[in-house]
Amino acid sequence: MAQAVAKREPTPGGTRGEETRLRLIEAALKIFGELGFAGASTRALADTAGANLAAIPYHFGSKEGLYRAAAEYIVERTGPEIFPTLNKIESAVAGKKLSRDAAIALLHELLERFSAIVIGSDFADTFAGFVMREQLEPGAAFEILYQGMMRRLTEACTRLLAIISERRADDTRMIVRAQTLLGQVLVFRTSRACVLRELGWREISKDHLKLIQAMIAENVDRILGR
Repeated sequence: MAQAVAKREPTPGGTRGEETRLRLIEAALKIFGELGFAGASTRALADTAGANLAAIPYHFGSKEGLYRAAAEYIVERTGPEIFPTLNKIESAVAGKKLSRDAAIALLHELLERFSAIVIGSDFADTFAGFVMREQLEPGAAFEILYQGMMRRLTEACTRLLAIISERRADDTRMIVRAQTLLGQVLVFRTSRACVLRELGWREISKDHLKLIQAMIAENVDRILGR
């Protein structure tokens, strides 16, 4: 059974209630990431958060409500890090004709921001297992993640590639290419243990992240024939 991270609290309310709510969400990211929705018990969730069982229905209505809230929390926390770049790209694509060079510059900016979140963010250590499990076993949380973040990210990447390659954005090749470019970022999260072992690193430091980002940028330019 999961270990409690704080003392149990009485009926939630006020500031303490908000703190309990946040701890439950953080516990949900961990427990759902490790065990999945079906495998996670409300007892394990409450114990990990250091809350009593009544706190889950009080704040979220049910275990599924907490599960959904955890996905929403990921979008809320990561959004400010990536949405400005996505907004910039969507505005540029929707406006006057975007030049190939401008589209390439935006693509580099997008991948740099994405890699900073996925590889270099401490918060990613918290939500990675949750997101990876949703990719393997999509549930209600997947739709929240997809509509709130993934869809915009992949569409922005695909539309930029379409402009650069002078193809339609719904061209299957452009969609696949977008996924491969994003995938070279994701591998440093999904295969983190292997990456660290192969490179002899204990962690991915800021300097390591800069090196990875430089290699990703070089790969993109080679793929695009620059």
